[in-house]
Amino acid sequence: MKVLFRADASVRLGSGHVMRCLALAEELTALGGECHFVCRQTDGDLNDVISQLGYPLYKLTGAADEQQDAAQTLQQLTQSYQLLIVDHYALAQQYCSALRQRCKYIMVIDDLANRLHDCDMLLDQNLLPQAEQRYAELVPVHCEKLLGPRFALLRQEFYQPVKHRLPNHILIGFGGSDEQNLTTMAIKALQQLKPGLFTADIVIGANNPWRADITQQLACLPNLQLHVQCNYMATLMYRARLMLGAGGASHWERCICGLPGLVVTVAENQQATTAYLDHLGACVWLGQAAEMSAEFFAEQLCYYLSQPALLDDIGQSAAGIVPADAGTPLVAKQVYAMIRGFNGSN
Repeated sequence: MKVLFRADASVRLGSGHVMRCLALAEELTALGGECHFVCRQTDGDLNDVISQLGYPLYKLTGAADEQQDAAQTLQQLTQSYQLLIVDHYALAQQYCSALRQRCKYIMVIDDLANRLHDCDMLLDQNLLPQAEQRYAELVPVHCEKLLGPRFALLRQEFYQPVKHRLPNHILIGFGGSDEQNLTTMAIKALQQLKPGLFTADIVIGANNPWRADITQQLACLPNLQLHVQCNYMATLMYRARLMLGAGGASHWERCICGLPGLVVTVAENQQATTAYLDHLGACVWLGQAAEMSAEFFAEQLCYYLSQPALLDDIGQSAAGIVPADAGTPLVAKQVYAMIRGFNGSN
């Protein structure tokens, strides 16, 4: 099966769309699929990462609307595909309909539920009340819907046995680009805590605009360790006692690791799911990025590290959200089953 992914990463968009597509590509490849990518060249893209992993990549240049994006994509393609997987907030029905001339079946990954889609399968891994109704009028009647954290797209490293947690060990991670530079704010917060009472891992993306400054900040802080574009996030999550980070796809990584999280929402589309997870006791929603300060971070970290029983409760609630026997492997199986079903009915 030949699969084409359409997703972008940038300083503004972050890296989540491409990273979850890479997780699915890894699983589909393991099952015998051949995966290619189409990505736009932007400030903070992950095109080099995709190429280094061995996936053929079509590169788009310049700004484009949905119609132009479809035209540029079709112009780039040198072959046809059984399946197109689109993970992009700016692309919807018009793009997918145009690509059907080169892609037999289409899967859309979304969480906004704010536009029409031409697709045969839709995946929304977020946990929201009445999730089924959100897409009732937005996808074709035949479209199969994969909804909820049961279908969270996580890399293989997250489906491993739980490792030993380090006492008072903190994980800081605000996504690949961290456009609001919350990482620097968190480091300043850690400097307000007593250094002998905790250790911390700091994770940033390779294209973080403040990478040089952050590296310099941490050079004289031996209890803090920097990790850049790491491919071992599960290891860091399994050894942490508490994480301070952003919402989005990292919710499901924290949940499957049973890691308590203090969560800052950095985009409007993260708020509903984060609020619901907070309501379920699976994380603590600190608020929106614009409301944060180093002093507030320090206060929250100090409080929750002093409440081990509360952290245990949050971790247990989180662990019940994402089944360890589902996720990416289940999505890959559903994809193959869909295509076999369509082929059998034609």
